[in-house]
Formats: sequence, C-alpha cells, structure tokens
Amino acid sequence: MAEHPNGAAMNGEAPAAYVTLILDETGSMQHCKGAAIAGVNEYLNSLRQMPTPVRFTLTLFNSGKLEVRHRNEPVVWVPDLTEQTYQPADTTPLYDAIGSTLTAAVREAPAESKKLCAILTDGLENASREYSRDDIARLIRTYQDHGWTFVYLGADHDAWAAGKALGLADDNSVQFSKRDIGRTFDRLSKATVTFLSAGPDEPPQGFWKDKDAGSGDNTDPNGTAGS
Repeated sequence: MAEHPNGAAMNGEAPAAYVTLILDETGSMQHCKGAAIAGVNEYLNSLRQMPTPVRFTLTLFNSGKLEVRHRNEPVVWVPDLTEQTYQPADTTPLYDAIGSTLTAAVREAPAESKKLCAILTDGLENASREYSRDDIARLIRTYQDHGWTFVYLGADHDAWAAGKALGLADDNSVQFSKRDIGRTFDRLSKATVTFLSAGPDEPPQGFWKDKDAGSGDNTDPNGTAGS
C-alpha cells in the first residue's frame, strides 16, 4: 500500500490506523514483568500482521519517568520490549501519562483513520503534577469527538469506576487480575484486530461487547464474572 508520511492513504487505498498503548511501568508491575513484556510483544505481533498499515505509539510511565518511546511509528519498525527496556519502578502519574501522550496526537492522525488508545494500569492515579482527572476527561471527550476510541484495562482495581471517571463507557473498560495479564493482552489483541478490521458501514458497539466473554477476565461491571 502506498502511504503518505503522515499516514494518509494514497491511490485511493485505506489510510493507516493509529494505535496508542499507554502502559504502566510502576513498581507494582514488577510482579508480572515477564508476562507484561510477553503480552506487549504479542500485541505488537498482531498489529504487524494487519493488512492495513498501523502507526503505533507507546508510552511508558512512572513517577521517575514519562516516556513516549515511539510516536506514530510504523508498527513494523517498533522493536519488541525486553527485560532491559521495561523496568518497573516508582508510583503512578496516570493522568500526566495520558495528557502527555495525547497532546499532539489529534494533529497527527488523519481524520479518516481509525484511532485507538488503550490504557493499561494496575493502580489508580497518585503522582500526576500537570493534569487533573477533569483535564483528562475533557481531553478524552475532545478526542472522541475526533473519532478516537479509548479502552481502559485495569488490574486489581475497579476498572469501570476508573474508566467512567475519565468518560469511558462500561463496554470500553475491562478489569483483570495481574496473574491473568497474558490472557488479557491476548484478548486485547483479538479485540483490536476486530476493531481495525470492521468496515465503515458496520454499526458501532462497545470495544469488548462482542469479544470472548469466556476469557476469564472480570469483565462484567455488575460482578457476574470475577478473577
């Protein structure tokens, strides 16, 4: 496929899709470090196999650093995570991570592209200095108005309450146990492929709505499944 450097399609073909992963690298993720690395790499591999070009952004965050390591790079150029490039430490500036990642993105992704932002954390906000919850909720609403889809994956806390506080619908949040992080990334990979593969005329539905409800993740906000 011929692709313009900014991701717009050439020759009438579909534009590149834009996928952003905001990934917790705080100290509590040390307990599932190996599984998190494997899960991210599985996710990258699923995106590399998409027939549509994918531009990928990866943000890693803790209170010691906030790094947008890759910004809208062709996913085929993005290297796998390793033990050396993923080093959990410190506390959770979640709002600053989201705000810093999204600030310039709305100007970079073409309007006609599919745009997905997945936020994965095992803890609640406790260290941001630049952005508040209300700031992030307003920012997410603005991006949703520009065609972005947001999903929130929360380990060992009330993911639906946390996602709702940021303006996400229950259908776009999922709760899981850190011991199941590998299975959660597998589910995210499958859901993302389905989302990116959907045609423009297909009716919209919650990101997780039609996915594998039997995955073992705690996905029901009414508590009918647990981990």
